[in-house]
Amino acid sequence: MAKKIFELFGYSPSDTSAAAINARNEQTCPSIGGPCSKQIGSASNRIQSGVCAITDKDGGPVIICPIRLYAEEFSLLTTVAKLAFKITTVNLVDGRQIANYSAKKNANLVAVFGKGWGGELKVPGRPVQGRKSSGFFVDWILARLDAKKKLVEFAALEVQTMDTIGSYRAEREAILNGTEHVGKSAGPNWENVNKRILPQLIYKGHLLERESLCQSGLFFACPDAVYNKIMDRLGSELADYPLKNNSLTFIPIQLCEPVRAGAPRPLKALRPKTTTIQQVSIAFSSPTNLPEAGAYEKAIRTALGEN
Repeated sequence: MAKKIFELFGYSPSDTSAAAINARNEQTCPSIGGPCSKQIGSASNRIQSGVCAITDKDGGPVIICPIRLYAEEFSLLTTVAKLAFKITTVNLVDGRQIANYSAKKNANLVAVFGKGWGGELKVPGRPVQGRKSSGFFVDWILARLDAKKKLVEFAALEVQTMDTIGSYRAEREAILNGTEHVGKSAGPNWENVNKRILPQLIYKGHLLERESLCQSGLFFACPDAVYNKIMDRLGSELADYPLKNNSLTFIPIQLCEPVRAGAPRPLKALRPKTTTIQQVSIAFSSPTNLPEAGAYEKAIRTALGEN
């Protein structure tokens, strides 16, 4: 069986450098430091996953841990802030610490709300008579402040990697134990593009469109493999638009080749694609993006051995 795990605890399984061995032994996350925070298994048998990326059917890498996209000191947040607010320098500050922060003049101060920074901000859901609305979260809110630390505008960022089908636990154990893995492992769950990713982006994009201070719409960062799958699913060439309140800007992230053994693979933000929520919504539901007519019949006949 072909190996599926592409990165384990931040490094290639074949990396035998001291840094890679130490990360695997200590089960740490080189992307942001500290122990790996992604756990798998039942409540009575939880372990730290450590799997940052797996391979697709063609052997290309697919990042499956969102934390992996926050490497290089959360450079992704800086990239989005520069795009959203059209500024060249950014001073990111934990949103809950703004009151006590001494801002410098012309510091391009951006308050950050998200996991590990200022905490995720919960937005109320649609009011439902007779029961409490559950609400939802956006992964990151970046708020640009003026010299008096007052809100000027904000941008929203969703970050999504890819869930998996099957289990990579046996392969993970084999790598850590230095043994050969035999049997199946996990693969990307591409259907999540249809079931979860696109519907969430459309819903949250429509909500942000009604926010007068969200002048650049919604940003969506994902691995380049996920971005390519989304574009395949939408099927048509999405028109390009300038940033505005109903924008949806895709930021594909590429996992590059390692510079040397013992150094985590660098990330590269590829050219962003800005369109609108309406364009994505129409393309997602359009009948022109369906398979050929009779696709189900063909599948049934093949299963019955008629073809």
